[in-house]
Amino acid sequence: MITPHTPPPASGGRLLRETVYEQLRADMISCKLAPGTEIREAELAARFDMSKSPVRDALMRLEREGLVISLPRQGYRVAPVSLSDVRDMFHLRAALERACMERIVLYASDEQLAQLDSFRRFDPAAWDGGFIAYNSAFHRRLAQLGVNARMRDQLVVLIDLMERAVQLSLNNVRRGDPQPLVQEHCEIIDALQARAVKRAQRLAEQHIVAASKRVSNAISRRLIAA
Repeated sequence: MITPHTPPPASGGRLLRETVYEQLRADMISCKLAPGTEIREAELAARFDMSKSPVRDALMRLEREGLVISLPRQGYRVAPVSLSDVRDMFHLRAALERACMERIVLYASDEQLAQLDSFRRFDPAAWDGGFIAYNSAFHRRLAQLGVNARMRDQLVVLIDLMERAVQLSLNNVRRGDPQPLVQEHCEIIDALQARAVKRAQRLAEQHIVAASKRVSNAISRRLIAA
């Protein structure tokens, strides 16, 4: 059963559709709607106190993004997180972040690079979403500094979609010490501020590859346990 949230305020049709889409997308990415959860238009319409039309539009958008699977004559299901898909996304993200490093070195101002210092320390009290929120914010900022709208958008989508996989491996993050990962961020920041493009690319790729191994191993253990 889908846990109800406070319905969005009544407004124009387009705003309603956007609100439903954004809420469902956030719930799926955060795994509040876990992979495999069955979804029915009627339940969502009741949850949001609206007709089925904006709900159907939102689900179709989410299906195009790969977050939802349509089940003929049954409704929808939150897409599972497959190990092969996670590995593919990490592989693509590593390539994009390498390219992003070069553009940051070329185009980011000294002031913009100095602002990355805010990510040199992780304070749990400062981040409502904990380390995952801090980590996503850091990589989103790098994507923005790359000054390439298409690459930025691709990276942001990947960061969002991959958050589901990270959420599923969250126990490892909670049990472990996040400081080594923060230190990896610091090394990337050092390389960018020194405008050492090759070093920044190497560190960024190593950072993503290591994350891929951690998340893939955690998901593999979940699949075995299931």
